Amino acid sequence: MRFFHVLVSSGLYSGFMPFAPGTWGTLVGNLIIIALWQMGLLESIWIIPLLTIAWSLIGYWSITELPDGWEHDDQRIVIDEVVGVWLTLAFIPISWTTIILSFILFRVFDIWKPLGIRKFDDLKSDFSVIVDDLIAGVYANITLRLLLLFLATYGIW
Repeated sequence: MRFFHVLVSSGLYSGFMPFAPGTWGTLVGNLIIIALWQMGLLESIWIIPLLTIAWSLIGYWSITELPDGWEHDDQRIVIDEVVGVWLTLAFIPISWTTIILSFILFRVFDIWKPLGIRKFDDLKSDFSVIVDDLIAGVYANITLRLLLLFLATYGIW
């Protein structure tokens, strides 16, 4: 089981990248969405939200079961970035534009941590490791919706 918990928590080992592991974890999240999209598995608007819920719970469990040597919110833990970027895309039509924008917007909110996100990050619990990125994903989702509305209004998207 140790292998499974490390694999999940580290976002398929992307958390072991020597620089910017959160960015790599976000990229892995988007690559999984791209693979599902290209395989035609995102036909239902409920797939991404259900995946986000399921993997948030699995990720939380894996974080609580990590072996000794992993600190609280260790930089190798990036499952929170994976599910956060998925939440950014929840109920949004998947396209190359929305995937790229989700990556950028989620990283901005994840790094900046505005509007109460930092308070969850400061809780220092295993639960808060995932929740602060889910909140960042909600803010990024709302921002993406507004941006797409703006682009559609002016015929750009």
